[in-house]
Amino acid sequence: MTKIKLRGLKLLEGGAHVASSSPGDDNLLATGVCSPLARNKTNLTFLSHAFLDQGANCITAFCTEGSAGRAAASLVEAHHASTAIVDLHGDISILSVFPHEQRPQVVGVLLQVLARKEITLQGMASSPSAVSTIVSTAETEAAIDTFFEAFKFPAYRSPSDWYAAYEGKEHLLKKIIASYQEKVIRIYDIVQQSDLDLWSLTVAQSDLGDLGAALITLGQSEIRMVFVIALPSLENRLSFSFCLPEGGEAQIREVFSSHLGNTALTCHSQVAALYIHGPHFGDRYGISHALVKALESKGVSLLALGCTVSSLSVIVGEQDLDPAVQALEASFQRSST
Repeated sequence: MTKIKLRGLKLLEGGAHVASSSPGDDNLLATGVCSPLARNKTNLTFLSHAFLDQGANCITAFCTEGSAGRAAASLVEAHHASTAIVDLHGDISILSVFPHEQRPQVVGVLLQVLARKEITLQGMASSPSAVSTIVSTAETEAAIDTFFEAFKFPAYRSPSDWYAAYEGKEHLLKKIIASYQEKVIRIYDIVQQSDLDLWSLTVAQSDLGDLGAALITLGQSEIRMVFVIALPSLENRLSFSFCLPEGGEAQIREVFSSHLGNTALTCHSQVAALYIHGPHFGDRYGISHALVKALESKGVSLLALGCTVSSLSVIVGEQDLDPAVQALEASFQRSST
């Protein structure tokens, strides 16, 4: 099998992963997660969210520095009802590969190699440039070796070459964490994309290889996957949400059925994506809270959200695209440089 050529691999170690799940219409992203974490000045290095099954289940997952994980989990639990489930996983790493260029086969191959090596995937989110995965610290080295088996990184001949270049960068990354807050948050740009469908399915860890095969098959038809997240679900399962261009529903269902049998696959049509590009995501607290608060002020329903590397990706209904853009433009300031 020919390796997929990518440009780079980034590692952020020493984190904690918190996931909350609320049944019914209890969408607590703002009041139960983003607001209390912002008030506590908790920096998020990763965030994903999905309001699944027409409101039947709301799942949010985020990562912090390891030392902040237990306090963040307790804070979120205190702002959720007793029916909510809040889980904490310490000692995790975030591995990001780039650029994926919206190719489903990049995610597909990644899922296949993790499944083949029986490495547990705790979560996933994409930005326009990168795909980030959450794995335990104990499995980080094996995951990196596995990525080098599946992908070609021209700048590094082997994992040892990559480690040699990486050494010391983790310390530098942690030193840039900011302790101040702008009155108006500066960003580089807001990019929008419409005419999308939002697909969702839940699979067991043991089915990740089959899901990967389905995505590789989709990629062979040159279809583009502009957004993907994976959140922890019950019984060691993962809930995936991803956006594909609208149309072609019959073909897409046929592909997934051929690889995953009768796994339930839902499609939310007529959605749009908004991408907000840095510069300060990942090293500033309160960014996600500002975004969610801005959308709520315009009555925009958030269907899915992913924050990784230096971008926020937001999925809304097409009917909410214009008010969503207006809300974000009023709440964030585009940088002049």
